[in-house]
Amino acid sequence: MKDDIFKKILDNTVMLKMPEQSISTFGTTNINYHLLSKLKDTTKIRDGRVISFKPEIIIAQNIEELFDGFGEASDIYARELYEMTGSNPKILNYKFKNKPGSVEESSRPFIDVFKTLEDKIEKTGDALTAIIKTPNEKWEIPVMKFILDMTVKSAQNNIREMEEHGMFPDNEGIPENVRNRIEYLFQAAAKDSSRIKDLGKLLNEYGLFEQYENRFFKLF
Repeated sequence: MKDDIFKKILDNTVMLKMPEQSISTFGTTNINYHLLSKLKDTTKIRDGRVISFKPEIIIAQNIEELFDGFGEASDIYARELYEMTGSNPKILNYKFKNKPGSVEESSRPFIDVFKTLEDKIEKTGDALTAIIKTPNEKWEIPVMKFILDMTVKSAQNNIREMEEHGMFPDNEGIPENVRNRIEYLFQAAAKDSSRIKDLGKLLNEYGLFEQYENRFFKLF
């Protein structure tokens, strides 16, 4: 896609209502959207849902693999959006799946359609629905940009909550909470030999038995 076309699409995209809630740190987030495209005599309304899967801690990521269901050219869109943002979460891996829904046209004025949707969201207290004004063509691009914006907005909180739970790995790739669990089991096994089995299982699960081997055998 030519850069000028891509830029024109985003320049004609307006975020009318952003979801109040952020992407969840520890579970799947379902984000609804209403896309409004102003045509000659009507307003086209596209409804859909983006599933944001539980963020994962990774060492590296390929943004082209993070989007599913956004059309055949989603890998091209993703690369161009990545270059535009200039940065991307490098610790957390976010993956999304788009679920397009209904498409209809309304003869009502654009502003009336928007107000009706906005009022409905406010009455239901829905904190995970967006309303976006988009061009009628290549509407997938604004949706992808919207999701990336939500990711940037959510990342700091997601990282903070994961840090609080000791989920980030050390230099050997072992999460802090696993290290803490190992130390806890060493102390527990020193007082109760029945916990030695649990300790050995955890060490083997993470390939750490050799690292703790001397301490482990001193428990017998």
